[in-house]
Amino acid sequence: MDSEESQPEWLETNSSTLTSEKIAFQIPIRDQIGSPILDILRRGLKNAIKANADIVVIDMDTPGGELGVTLEIMQEIIESFDRFDGPIITYVNREAISAGAYIAIATNEIAFAPFAQIGAAEAVSGGGADIDSSMKRKLNSYLKAKIRSYTGKYRYRSRVMASMMDSNETLLIEGERPLAADGSVIQKEGELLTLTAEEAIKGYGDPLQPLLGTGIYESIDKLLDEKWGEGKYRLIKMEVNWAENVGLWLNSVGPIIIGIGLLGLFIEFKTPGFGFFGVAGIIFVLIFFGSKYVSGLAGQEEIIFFLIGVSLVVIELFLFPGLIFPAVLGTFMIFGSILWAMVDIWPNSDFSWNIELFRQPLLDLFLAIAIALGLGLLLSRILPHTSIWNQLILAETVGNLSGSKTNSIDSKEKIKNGSRGCSVSELFPTGQVEIGGVRYDARSSLGKIERGASVEVTGFNDYELTVTKIN
Repeated sequence: MDSEESQPEWLETNSSTLTSEKIAFQIPIRDQIGSPILDILRRGLKNAIKANADIVVIDMDTPGGELGVTLEIMQEIIESFDRFDGPIITYVNREAISAGAYIAIATNEIAFAPFAQIGAAEAVSGGGADIDSSMKRKLNSYLKAKIRSYTGKYRYRSRVMASMMDSNETLLIEGERPLAADGSVIQKEGELLTLTAEEAIKGYGDPLQPLLGTGIYESIDKLLDEKWGEGKYRLIKMEVNWAENVGLWLNSVGPIIIGIGLLGLFIEFKTPGFGFFGVAGIIFVLIFFGSKYVSGLAGQEEIIFFLIGVSLVVIELFLFPGLIFPAVLGTFMIFGSILWAMVDIWPNSDFSWNIELFRQPLLDLFLAIAIALGLGLLLSRILPHTSIWNQLILAETVGNLSGSKTNSIDSKEKIKNGSRGCSVSELFPTGQVEIGGVRYDARSSLGKIERGASVEVTGFNDYELTVTKIN
């Protein structure tokens, strides 16, 4: 048997904890701080606790981001101290600017890569513009108090962070301004504080304590080597899943997405009817709002496929009737997602394709389709002979229109394929046409037909005609 070779990851992790080997768990925080980063951190902390990690290292390189999400991340880190016994360390791999500085301050220790920087954490609006001065004073007062509650035993952290976020705060250590390596002051009057790695780890006071950081290390491995010794630990690097990668990318191009969406809605507002630009605008706006939640969809791919399938079918029916391909692909995705949901796949487990895995779900799916078809056939035979049918279906296909005849079933019998008339409303894809002085409900066989266009009948049923535009 090969059961030992395919042990679940959690079993391997737990068995390793029985030895003296230490476990470190690395969580990447990259690019712009937004909702996807919060989801990544939450999943990482949860997995670190499951892995019985002795230490969590936040591998940080960020230019900043949303303040609201940043405060949620800080709160998540603080609350994790009740569930996680080991320290949480920020390793500033390159930059911890703005929101990154706030997050680092909330962790137990801050370590630096060579040439790393931290600071410039002034609160600004979501678009990067300055906020009202009175609002900024209130916000700074709130943030400074919050930082003081997080700094713990580090006596300089709150003062350093205050100087990073407020240009009116000048950093003074033991009554003097800290100096850079060239002898100049680190922070001039009216400037926000930004520290290099060397400046952050410099010691001050009695007893000597670093200004902000605990040390400079070439890599996370070097940091762990110093703590536990080389080869005496195992580093688990968290992998960002597909949904989180999509969320990060959408978050980075958010302004472009919402800009295209608003442009589409503006064009649609300025043009008659409702068409391509309106649909595109709505889709892009929905993508913008959905980008805040897409990183949490990993493991729910079947729901995404189902919604995409339904959307393709709707596009075929209402936007591009007769195109066929969207409806076929959409139908395939709908049934495929239903089958996917029926397959018994355990999360975070190795997956291998085999017929036995799909045999029972396929039988269940075919049974469900057969039941639906059978009930549909039965209802089509019974309902037309009941009073319910008369309440659901109009006696005439189209109601009386002022100044026009009606298109009753009798008059439709005079309609043949090839009959010609004109459209009395826009068909996109449905509307009304007039043939021989009688108005009918009609559906365009392909694309949009404008009002007043010449049309030709290509088919009909009890409820509507199918027409095409005559060029």
